[in-house]
Amino acid sequence: MLVSFRRYATEAGKRQVNHTHFDLHAWPKSRRPSPHDIFDMDPSEASYKTRKEFDNKLKSTYKKLVKMYHPDLSVSHDIVEGSTALSASKKRARFDEIQKAYELLKDPRKRIAYKKYEHTTWEDYKPGKTSSFEAYRMANAHRRQYSYENDPKFWHAATWEDYYHMKWGRSPPTAEELEKNKWKILYRVLGVASVVVVLQIMLAIERTDEFNRQTRLMNLRADADLRDSYNNFEEGRSQFQRLRRFLLYRRSGLAGRDDEGSKQEENEILTRFAQSKVDQFK
Repeated sequence: MLVSFRRYATEAGKRQVNHTHFDLHAWPKSRRPSPHDIFDMDPSEASYKTRKEFDNKLKSTYKKLVKMYHPDLSVSHDIVEGSTALSASKKRARFDEIQKAYELLKDPRKRIAYKKYEHTTWEDYKPGKTSSFEAYRMANAHRRQYSYENDPKFWHAATWEDYYHMKWGRSPPTAEELEKNKWKILYRVLGVASVVVVLQIMLAIERTDEFNRQTRLMNLRADADLRDSYNNFEEGRSQFQRLRRFLLYRRSGLAGRDDEGSKQEENEILTRFAQSKVDQFK
């Protein structure tokens, strides 16, 4: 309890500051502010007479933002917006945004590329004057995969060759190399297609063999069932076998009667049957 009280007292004793304490503009309200918004710089740069004036304002604003948001310095004060103090993670996130924005704005090439990203639209297309790469860039400027954060090389390049070299670190293939390699590509495609066809044929043969095996098994079962039906399921069809079967069924149906009486009755029936057979041969 004492520890938590001391922590509260320490944090409550921090100096509370906002952007005006460092002679800074307010932090942009946009969810994803642009580098120019973070530094309160004119995107067109028309208000700066020279590049040096632009650089001086950029460095001056950067130093103030660092004093306010640097992780080693911001622990000594609370940054207040309205009536709420920013959390440590929020201050760190803003500092990272400041660093990224500064790295972009201090490099003229990056500024030009970012300006293209912000202002390129399909309305700038001019038939017969716009290069194929510029036309592609205009058509895909709105796509997330080509945003400056995800693919800055797409906006730094001036031609397809530049973009290929920046993205892959090598020069694009020449027409002679493409001509030379197209046969290799064709042979590889044919090789892969041949393997796929062979595998499909083998699979079809295997399925056919399995179908034939199942058909033979089904025929064998049908033959066995047919033989059993002809043989009355091994119970026979002769007169004696039918009589014997009748007596067995009769015995099972008379399970509650006297066994000696049943056996005597069955013996009499069998004796009469045997006597009738003997009389047939006289």
